[in-house]
Amino acid sequence: MIIPDNRTGFSMKVEGIHLTRPDLHEIAADLKIQPKDILFTNKILTIYTTSEACQEIVDDNALMSFVSMALDIPVEDLSELTAVKAKPKVLDMSDLLEDDEDDD
Repeated sequence: MIIPDNRTGFSMKVEGIHLTRPDLHEIAADLKIQPKDILFTNKILTIYTTSEACQEIVDDNALMSFVSMALDIPVEDLSELTAVKAKPKVLDMSDLLEDDEDDD
């Protein structure tokens, strides 16, 4: 079973800092997006533009500047801004059936 995910946003490479979950929550709050709409993996920060405030920042071409200010790092530490689309979630039905069998 495939669960669609229509979120779009941007990813960027972050150098010189390792982001923690509280950092991501703070950025999400500032952008008025849910914490699930911001990810950091292997130096890549992904932000899904799921709020009007976040979309306005993107429309102003200010996302990298905003992230730079929020993290108190030079904008030069951010690179490779790339548009992204969330991947749909794929559920294996056999996994669900095995979970149901365990409940018996």
